[in-house]
Amino acid sequence: MARALVHVAALLAVVPGSAAQAQNAPQIVAAEYGGETTAYPHGALGDDIEYSALRITLDDGTTTLFQLPQDPMTRVFEDLSPRLADVDGDGDAEVIVVESDFRLGAQLAIYDETGKIASTPHIGRRFRWLAPVGVADLDGDGLIEVAFIDRPHLAKSLNIYKYRDGKLVYLRKFDGLTNHRNGSDTIVGGIRDCGDGPEIVTANGNWSRVVISRLTGDRIEAKSVADYKGPASIEAVMACN
Repeated sequence: MARALVHVAALLAVVPGSAAQAQNAPQIVAAEYGGETTAYPHGALGDDIEYSALRITLDDGTTTLFQLPQDPMTRVFEDLSPRLADVDGDGDAEVIVVESDFRLGAQLAIYDETGKIASTPHIGRRFRWLAPVGVADLDGDGLIEVAFIDRPHLAKSLNIYKYRDGKLVYLRKFDGLTNHRNGSDTIVGGIRDCGDGPEIVTANGNWSRVVISRLTGDRIEAKSVADYKGPASIEAVMACN
């Protein structure tokens, strides 16, 4: 059975009075995958079905379909669902996806209504995947960071990239964290803000503890805060409990 596809609400609020809004430019309001394919049978997300197309919908009703190469097929969206967030600070959401190359593995990519605008490097090997964590201004400098776990079943490395000048620029990594079990259709944790700035919530590498990580200055600081006793343990920390 194919994984369920959903329209994802924006992770970051659209900034009132932005240039894009002032000019009444169309805003991205939804995104979804299509074009089911079994051409890349990795199965990290519980089945062999991935996606070859991304459909973006604007608030004026316009839709645009981005189709990955088909003949031969060389890439897929290896993901649960697209995520919406304002990455460039213009007040309009962009779309964050996991895109996998048949030879080079996964990368985190950002699309807007014109197509792919930025991406991280591919991991470098077939059937190597990454699990997104979230999007926020993690260090308070006014620019947005994206966070993901590189190879959550193998390397278990939290990676943070900053969106700057139209590119995703590598900042820091911290090893020994994960947010996904191989074969699961759920990515756990994310980014919370309990009043003291954004924090990344994951499990540790052996799924025994819940860990909170912060980007502070030039490093990532991580601390264990609770025993991991199942998904509810991380949900409670995400809810600031």
